[in-house]
Amino acid sequence: MSRVIVAVAAMMMILAPAFSWELSFGTEAGKVGIKAPVSAEDFPVGPASYRVVGDNLWVLDSANGKVLCFDSSSKLVKEVAIPSLPKEWVLDDFALQFSDSDATEPTAIIVVDLMERLVIKFGMDGKEILKIKPDNLIQLDEIEIDSNGQFYVGDYANSIIGVFAADGRQLHQVSWQCSGFAVDRENNLHIIHFEDKVGHFHVKLSNGGTTEVSRSELGLLEMQNPRIWHVNAKGEYLVSYIPPSGETNSQVLYTYSSTGEILKRANFNSPYYIKRYLFAGNEAAWLVDADYMKAPGLPIKFKQL
Repeated sequence: MSRVIVAVAAMMMILAPAFSWELSFGTEAGKVGIKAPVSAEDFPVGPASYRVVGDNLWVLDSANGKVLCFDSSSKLVKEVAIPSLPKEWVLDDFALQFSDSDATEPTAIIVVDLMERLVIKFGMDGKEILKIKPDNLIQLDEIEIDSNGQFYVGDYANSIIGVFAADGRQLHQVSWQCSGFAVDRENNLHIIHFEDKVGHFHVKLSNGGTTEVSRSELGLLEMQNPRIWHVNAKGEYLVSYIPPSGETNSQVLYTYSSTGEILKRANFNSPYYIKRYLFAGNEAAWLVDADYMKAPGLPIKFKQL
């Protein structure tokens, strides 16, 4: 292959459109649900969380109590109703379980219901695998699951992460500053810790969060509300912050090396009313572009950063 052809091919890759999805609101198949506010104090209820696996987009349809999967053309390819939901629910987050760390087809789904404080795990056929209501957790708002089926539930009210065995037994708790958390391929738990006059630290924990493996000083004392989103196979990780101005929807995303060096930086605006509005894979990250107050008139988009 000539150098000219190689150069043209490389340019085509650079100029290729970003991989993204666009979904419409509605009650028909292939659309996501939206519930309008009942009163001025309420918020609209739409998809609260999503995950990208290969070329597919998995969306938590919080309004209808379903998990939906769309292919690269935004076509619905799978729909799984969440079993054992209470009469009313507030679904904030979900996670997908795989048979191994490299699999692309999930074997189970796990969700958290904030209203009744429930954790529900079910198979791809929609059949319940387990359902628990932890007595000592108050505000279930975030969840991850590792390759062994062990899962982690963030409790924003108590500032802890509850660690559970695959069968639903609570093993222990990890002190947490409500700064997001991520589980890597080796099932290590990653969190962000802040110390006055020093700044932020990236902390890596093993054995279900019981053993500290490493701690890297990130600094950025002026930054607020850190949240770690993802750790890739190289140990690189993504952390977002609210800048010193304090504008909650204006954020800065940093990519760090495994030793805490800043590799990339990007500014973005986070959408309203969406819990997990950013998702990262090993090579890319996606951001939700939506305003549920304007739904169903405007679609919900998932754009690659």
